[in-house]
Amino acid sequence: MNLGRSFVGFLALALMAGAVLWWGISNSQAPSAQPPKAPTAEGGLLEYERNTVEIVEKYGDGVVYVAVVTRPQNVQLPPGFESFAPFLQMPPQEGTGSGFVIDKEGYILTNYHVVEGASRITVKFHSDPKEYQARLVGAAPPLDLALLKVDAPKDRLVPLVLGDSDRIRVGQKAIAMGNPFGLEFTVTQGIVSAIRENPGAIGDDSGLVPQVIQTDAAINPGNSGGPLLNSRGEVIGINTAIFTPSGQFGAAQFAGVGFALPINLVKQYLPELRAGKTLTAEEIIRSRPRLGVSLIPLSLYPERLRQQYGLPATGLMVQEVERNSPAARAGLKAPSRFAYIQLPTGETLQVGVDGDVLLKADGVPLTSIAQLRQVLYGKKPGEAVALEVFRQGKTLTVRVVPQVMR
Repeated sequence: MNLGRSFVGFLALALMAGAVLWWGISNSQAPSAQPPKAPTAEGGLLEYERNTVEIVEKYGDGVVYVAVVTRPQNVQLPPGFESFAPFLQMPPQEGTGSGFVIDKEGYILTNYHVVEGASRITVKFHSDPKEYQARLVGAAPPLDLALLKVDAPKDRLVPLVLGDSDRIRVGQKAIAMGNPFGLEFTVTQGIVSAIRENPGAIGDDSGLVPQVIQTDAAINPGNSGGPLLNSRGEVIGINTAIFTPSGQFGAAQFAGVGFALPINLVKQYLPELRAGKTLTAEEIIRSRPRLGVSLIPLSLYPERLRQQYGLPATGLMVQEVERNSPAARAGLKAPSRFAYIQLPTGETLQVGVDGDVLLKADGVPLTSIAQLRQVLYGKKPGEAVALEVFRQGKTLTVRVVPQVMR
C-alpha cells in the first residue's frame, strides 16, 4: 500500500469528521440572546412615560407661580416715641407658592396659607415671564383653601379639570405640579399611598378636613397650592403639606409622605368662595349634615374619672343635645352630672360624666370627632347612620338621620 495515499486519505477523513463534529456542537447550542428591543411607543417613550408627558404638555400651562408680599403691622409706640417708628418697622416679607387655573374667567385655586395676610399677590404662567396682579376673592381658612382671580389674556388661561376624589384607589398614579423652593414649574410623580384620617396635616384644629390623600410624589415648600392629578389629568387634590422625619408638618425636608386636600371637599365650597365669602369653622359646620350634639372624646378624661363613673376607655361623650335636632328626635341623652378636667393646655373644662357615649358609627370605632364627621359626610341625603351607644352600663344601637341645620 502506498503510505502517501493512505496518509492523504486519513487526513481527509479526519477533516470531514471534525467538520461534522463542529456542525453538531454549534447546532446543539441555543441561539444567542437578542438585545432588548427599544420601546416602540411614540417618541421612544414607554406607555407610562407617555401618559405623564401628555398630561404635562396638556395641562402644565394651567399651573401658576404665586408670589406674595406681606407687610407687617405698624408698630404701636407710646406717645412721644413716634419718631422711632421708621427704625422699628419690619421690612415686607415675601413668599411663594403654587396654584392652578379652574376656568376661563381667571379663577385660581391655592392654599390659604400661601396668601394669608398678603398685601400684594402676583401670578406667573408657565413659559410667560410676565407677572399678573391677582386678588383674593374668597377663602376658607379652616380648610386651608383660597380662591384668587387674575385678569390675564384668555390664551394664558388653561383650566384644569376637577376630578372625583371619592373614586381614588390606593396605588394609582399621582402627578404633582408646582414650584418647589421657588423653582418655576416642576413635575414629580408617584402613587396614592393612602387615603387616611387627617393626622393634623391640613386645616386647623376644628377637624373640618376629616380625610386627606397621602402620596409619595415629591412635595416640597413652594408646592403648596399646586394640583395633584391622576392618570387622566384630572385634579384629585391640592398639595398642601409634608411630613418630615422630625415629626413636623410643613418643614423643609421631604421624606416621601405628602398630603393633599381632596378636591371633592374643595368643590363643595367653590360657589361660596366665588361669591366672595371668607368661611369660618362655624359656618362650615352649619353647612354640613350633623347630628345636633356637642361631644368630647373620652381620651381627654383622666383614667381615674372614667373608672369612677364606669365609662369606657374610648368613645365620644355627649355633652349637649340641641332641641329639635336629629339627635334629640333619636333620643340621645345629654349628661345630668358633671366634673372638671384639666386639658393638656392647662385649661380647666367642665365635662359630663353620665351622658350617652358614642362608641361606633356604621361600625367605625370613634376615638375622635373627625372620625364621626368622616362617616357623616359620606352619607347620602336622608340616609341614617347607625350609632353604637354606651348608656348607663349598657350598649344599644341608635339610628339617626343627619341633616343640615342652619
